[in-house]
Amino acid sequence: MRGNRHSGSRIKSDRGFIAVVAMCVALLVSLTARAAPADEVLRAAPVPCNDEAASGANGGDLAGFACLSAGEQANVIRERIDDGTLGAMPDSRVIALIDAMKPEAIVAYTRVTIGAGSSYEYWMRRRERVNGKWPTQADHMEVYCQDSPQRVYVKWLPDGAHAGQEIIYDETRDPTRFLGHFGGAWHFLSGRFQVDGTFARTQSRHSVRDLDLQFVVHTLEHEEGSFEAEGLSAKPSRVEVETVNGKRLLALTWDASGGPPAHFAPRVTLTFDLHRPQLHSVIAADAAGVPLEEIDFEQIVPHAWTDEAFDPHNPSYDFR
Repeated sequence: MRGNRHSGSRIKSDRGFIAVVAMCVALLVSLTARAAPADEVLRAAPVPCNDEAASGANGGDLAGFACLSAGEQANVIRERIDDGTLGAMPDSRVIALIDAMKPEAIVAYTRVTIGAGSSYEYWMRRRERVNGKWPTQADHMEVYCQDSPQRVYVKWLPDGAHAGQEIIYDETRDPTRFLGHFGGAWHFLSGRFQVDGTFARTQSRHSVRDLDLQFVVHTLEHEEGSFEAEGLSAKPSRVEVETVNGKRLLALTWDASGGPPAHFAPRVTLTFDLHRPQLHSVIAADAAGVPLEEIDFEQIVPHAWTDEAFDPHNPSYDFR
């Protein structure tokens, strides 16, 4: 009987030991599972501000960079692109630096990339899903813009969809209508059209006024306000570095709870050239990643326009 009691005690002791070991293993597994996404946690955590380093911050000291104002951060990024520092950084360093930027700084830098002036010329390729259909060929467009007063001339180039179309909008002449001809060289349809009319929406959900590049900046500002109203951070959901057609790009993606009117689209990605201060593309998609709109900016050039640039009687144009 005494031996049986000792045997029972050993069994209980062994069971207790096994239970303790099992608890330790479970705890270890739990800690390991929690540690797995540590990189994401660290990436999302704000960089602590170091006031002592702020005065000399140049993008190399993340703590100092985080202390700078939005305008100062945007200027630092511009300087680091101009001197080649940003382009030479490894991906992880670029991502950490952009993670430390204030949302307002991203807006400020976007404004830098489209030019400080209010008059410019740019070339872009764009596609947009209209009535549920995604175009097989992108539009290739040359755009003359003046912001104040707002005047726009657009020509659809021969190697893109809708080749030969032209439109002119001049708010000093008529703020509610634009002049256009459609149907390529045959001019199947020409005349003046309401800026926000049904016909104007047959090729795009955008107004001719949206061709002003400040539209991108205003959209970002609107997005920032919407995220804040929802109690969410306006910082990008994802910061990535990618290479497209040999170009190294910074890609910033915002995921939202929905689309208009609160947000431009459920998912918006802006890409920036890491070797020159230029906005490279704007991509809008639904929550599943299905593309809604893609714009690739080939070149943005400051240009002081004369009245002739927005005159339909300009001999270089094909208005009749």
